[in-house]
Amino acid sequence: MKKSFKRKWGQLGLALGIGVSVFGTSIVSQAADDNNGYTFQIYSYQINTRDANESAYRQTTSVNNPWKVKLTSSSEGANSITRFWLERKDETNVSTAIDKLEGDPASYLKPYSSANQTTVYLTAQNNNYNLDQYVASGVWDEETW
Repeated sequence: MKKSFKRKWGQLGLALGIGVSVFGTSIVSQAADDNNGYTFQIYSYQINTRDANESAYRQTTSVNNPWKVKLTSSSEGANSITRFWLERKDETNVSTAIDKLEGDPASYLKPYSSANQTTVYLTAQNNNYNLDQYVASGVWDEETW
């Protein structure tokens, strides 16, 4: 009887431990500060760019959960700046835009409430209205906690 009692408690403890690690990891990984890579061809005359295959679901209900963007490299040249914001699939802006200088630390911004519990896309454009085209790359995250 004593062995059976200990075995059942041991099995219950093992099952609970596995359950917490499986479900706990999935909860944490969904809302972590991730570094999702992007590479965009930035077009002339401020034509918007986004990767239609690279979206992310913002599961949060709070605008206090910021989105993040960092411009790691740009073929535009030294001191290049690219403008970024979040959009929904229908091209509705769901955040304000930010101009990012190549190499600066990541920026964390509050989105509009319309960004909550919806799929969003990182969108970019040249900050200058000119003929220049270039490649910009870096990291972003639709929600950071």
